[in-house]
Amino acid sequence: MPSPLVANNVLYAQAGGVTAVINASAAAVIETVRQHPATFGRLYAAINGIQGVLEEALVDLTEIEPSLIERLKAQPGAAFQACRFDLDSLEHNPEQYQRVLAVFKHYQIGYFFYNGGNGSMVTAQKVADYCTQQGHPVICIGIAKTIDNDLALSHCSPGFGSAAKYLATSFIEATLDIRSMHATSTQFFIMEAMGRNVGWLTLAAGLVKDVIPDAPLLLLPAEKPFRPQAFLNRLDQLIAQHGYCVCMVSEGLQDEQGQYLNVASVEHTLERDYTQLGGVGQHLAKLVAAHLNSKTHCAIPDYLQRSASHCVSQTDWQMAYQAGEAAVLAALQGEHGVLPVVKQTSQTPFAWEFINVKLQEVANLELRVPDAYLSADGMDISPAGLAYLRPLIQGERPLAFKNGLPDIAPLYFAPLPKKLLPYQALKTKPLHEPIHK
Repeated sequence: MPSPLVANNVLYAQAGGVTAVINASAAAVIETVRQHPATFGRLYAAINGIQGVLEEALVDLTEIEPSLIERLKAQPGAAFQACRFDLDSLEHNPEQYQRVLAVFKHYQIGYFFYNGGNGSMVTAQKVADYCTQQGHPVICIGIAKTIDNDLALSHCSPGFGSAAKYLATSFIEATLDIRSMHATSTQFFIMEAMGRNVGWLTLAAGLVKDVIPDAPLLLLPAEKPFRPQAFLNRLDQLIAQHGYCVCMVSEGLQDEQGQYLNVASVEHTLERDYTQLGGVGQHLAKLVAAHLNSKTHCAIPDYLQRSASHCVSQTDWQMAYQAGEAAVLAALQGEHGVLPVVKQTSQTPFAWEFINVKLQEVANLELRVPDAYLSADGMDISPAGLAYLRPLIQGERPLAFKNGLPDIAPLYFAPLPKKLLPYQALKTKPLHEPIHK
């Protein structure tokens, strides 16, 4: 085992969209770090990800009570607040990096665990590289999480299984509703899933076939361009056969020219544009209503699909916990600049292990739904797709209830008093005039 760093305190932070099990990873980091007091010093968490690092918004978890860790394991959302904030390039905004270094030096941070998706891995690598170049070595390890299931080089992403379980459950329930009412009411129901460029969550609706084998289903994943006439033709076939149709669509569905069917808003910044998607379900519901001259319904689960603590997959929870544990173990082994990812080791029974890949190899790559998981026309799930999904949704996590409601009141962590000069983290630092489009 390598000797501990001179600066051996630990900093953990959460980033990007949350999952229903992200706090299981946080709990694993806390518990695993505490098992190795000879290597690790104090344990801190940043409030609001890398933005919290910049603004010195930190909490000390070194003496956290075991009862609070247990509550953390069942808590939805990001208990330490997850930011939508990326560091600018070093060339455009060196002050950001200087500030991170100042915080790391003051708190003697030698280990940085960043719990996020693809883009967060870029941030983690930037931080580690800069601090090391400035003479303050930091071991930086990523912790995988995303409901989108788009982390490349990993069999699946911790967080996806629970989101898939929730969506499939809700979709099955809605299908039974429309099945019972379609003769005199709605003939078309559509649900819109998250997933900017990938259709894994859309694919999850295909699990309806395990409960309702003859469900008249249409899937519109982000990987396949939307062809209106082919869609309407298949819709007509299903309604002629069953009297109704249920559909799941990716929020990032594009037309044959590669344009999103619906965009909620675009935020322009110096480094990049942030496009908020949403509304494609309503768009298609109106299209179908006009085509059928019938009432349609659309559901957009939005945040519900990533925060449903009452519908967590035990398999997914275990993966999320092991992701945090694997990150700390990687640091103990002297690894740096890596992300532990899931490697399937057995199909029956389903089993996995974590292996380390370089952050630079996985950052900003996307795992897309393969053609083999879809039907020939790209609008239904294949047996291979069902076989992939089924193991990820297995098992249920018991959730404590209080007065008839989930016992998941927000957790409170006392902030540390700030010691450094005040700093406000801004999304961009314009070089000249603001850019308008």
